Amino acid sequence: MSDQTDVQNGTGFDAPSFAERLYADFPEGLRTNMVMSIDGSVSFRGRVGPLSSPADRALFHALRALSDVVLVGAATARVEKYGPPTLSDELTELRSRNRWPGASDIPRLAIVTLTCTLPERSLDVPPEHRPIVITSAQADTSAVRGRAEIIALGDDGIDLTAAIAELRARGLRRINCEGGPSLLDKLSEADLVDEFCVTMAPQVTAEGNPVTDPAAAVRSPLDAPRRFRLKHAVPHGDDVFLRYVR
Repeated sequence: MSDQTDVQNGTGFDAPSFAERLYADFPEGLRTNMVMSIDGSVSFRGRVGPLSSPADRALFHALRALSDVVLVGAATARVEKYGPPTLSDELTELRSRNRWPGASDIPRLAIVTLTCTLPERSLDVPPEHRPIVITSAQADTSAVRGRAEIIALGDDGIDLTAAIAELRARGLRRINCEGGPSLLDKLSEADLVDEFCVTMAPQVTAEGNPVTDPAAAVRSPLDAPRRFRLKHAVPHGDDVFLRYVR
């Protein structure tokens, strides 16, 4: 399926309208949002930014506006210097049109971490913007205690299935996961991902990865690949916005 009605030529890109028409039909579940080079990398020298275009970044923020909580791994949060999500006036309007009674004005931030070592920017915030820290029952939470809401589940590592269930129990039903790759792998292994939103970037990184370097591949714990269905493939400039659903 390809639909370019809301994708404009040149530099213009109406991300709020585009997201509302093509991504807002997501009442609940776990959505992942990522950018990927054409040779299969999800970062360049450890950063996502070099792969992302202005249109990709605009859609990134619009998908946040359509979520109840932004879920991210601690390594990505540290590298990308995550703080509490913020919304422009246009995205605030988008959110107000697509949220149910009781939802917060801005999405929450939830960080998955074994060590509870988080960027100060995510913790030095007013109480109403405190992040949710998802960790194991054995973790030392002293560094974040009193500065975050703590979900500690799993005696042998983090129990992501239980943690996602706990987020939903708290009314955070539309979960937008922004990576990184190791967290996405664990969520996929646990069969917790309902849809993948991928921006295919017109770049190559020449960093060893399973697409171009089979030796770099990690053996999957899955018996067979899980199949998703293509919801849309929409080009904008040289980017392609892909949405895969169950």
